[in-house]
Amino acid sequence: MKKLFAAALAALLLLTSCGGGHAKNYASGYETAYRSPRGTSLCLNGIFYADENEDADGYTARRTWFFDFDSMQAAILCMRPNCTHSDPDSCTAFGIDRWNGYPTIVGNKLYFFEESREWGDNGELLVSTIVRKAAPDGSSRVKIDTIDGLVIRDLLSKGSTAYFTAVRETFEDNTGVSTGYGEAYVCSYDFEKEKFSNLGLLAEGYDVGASVFGEYNGGLYVEGYYAAERGGDWIYYRLRCDLETGEISDWDMPVSSLDERGKTKPMFASGGFYGYMDGDNAVIVDSAGSEMVFENYGLPDNINAKPVNGYFFNPDDGTAIDLSSGKIVELNKSAIPKYGYILCYRDGYIIASEVSTGEYKKVSEEELFKAQA
Repeated sequence: MKKLFAAALAALLLLTSCGGGHAKNYASGYETAYRSPRGTSLCLNGIFYADENEDADGYTARRTWFFDFDSMQAAILCMRPNCTHSDPDSCTAFGIDRWNGYPTIVGNKLYFFEESREWGDNGELLVSTIVRKAAPDGSSRVKIDTIDGLVIRDLLSKGSTAYFTAVRETFEDNTGVSTGYGEAYVCSYDFEKEKFSNLGLLAEGYDVGASVFGEYNGGLYVEGYYAAERGGDWIYYRLRCDLETGEISDWDMPVSSLDERGKTKPMFASGGFYGYMDGDNAVIVDSAGSEMVFENYGLPDNINAKPVNGYFFNPDDGTAIDLSSGKIVELNKSAIPKYGYILCYRDGYIIASEVSTGEYKKVSEEELFKAQA
């Protein structure tokens, strides 16, 4: 088994040495921007994820793995000979944060983020995000940047750049207890240039939140909330950030209708398409602005539902929309495990699990789609 892991990781290193960067066929055509499921990071020909390892003393630490979508094998992020992958002080599989690390390979280097909290000389809590660079196997780690005061909340990648929302919180001196007041920003980090950019303020107030909704036609769509006073009602906002100019403006696309509970119905922005609900009808807009209307068709209320390889997948009801023809086609439900969803395309459709990381399955188009009459 150990030889198998080493071979899979060696394949990853070979790929990075032959060009690096992000693979372009996670989905066909426009889809170059993507969100990684929480706790994972799509990169090259596969995905980074973390497990939990308990040592003899009962200490639990997370180790980073890479699952290769070509071989459909997993490899722990360590190439040290005879390593047992159990010592955080010597094994390179340890030390990357599971939630906000977002490891990615660019230009034959591994980059990842790390949250830092330290006490200042005057009793103030100093919070920052550190950017680290390493060899592709996680060794030779160095700090290349410090993003003062900000902690990443949500992230989307496009090419060699990560776009993310981040929050600056305020804390009481000497105790480090949050005051509840904060500021939310939209930022970017270009790994090729090793350059951080704060693109602008989104909102400020109490209990402020900010998340990346998606990308459409060169715009990053973000949404969130804040309260004007502590314990007050939330105020919701939706904004667009132009990825070329960094300009932040109002959300310029339609927002879904409300359901019977007053909640906004599902929407998505991914792969060059924007989708929303107009009453009981789904509307999908392509990158040229042309609309397709699907009467009495509901978009799934699932953050993982998105276009992949020219199809918008809706595993909840066992269908997919062919985005080139506008036809609704049926899926073979037996090809999709329970709680499974279509993550990306890599010489076959990669199916991930909503309830566990590290479990991936590849199915062909013939397996996934029912034969059309």
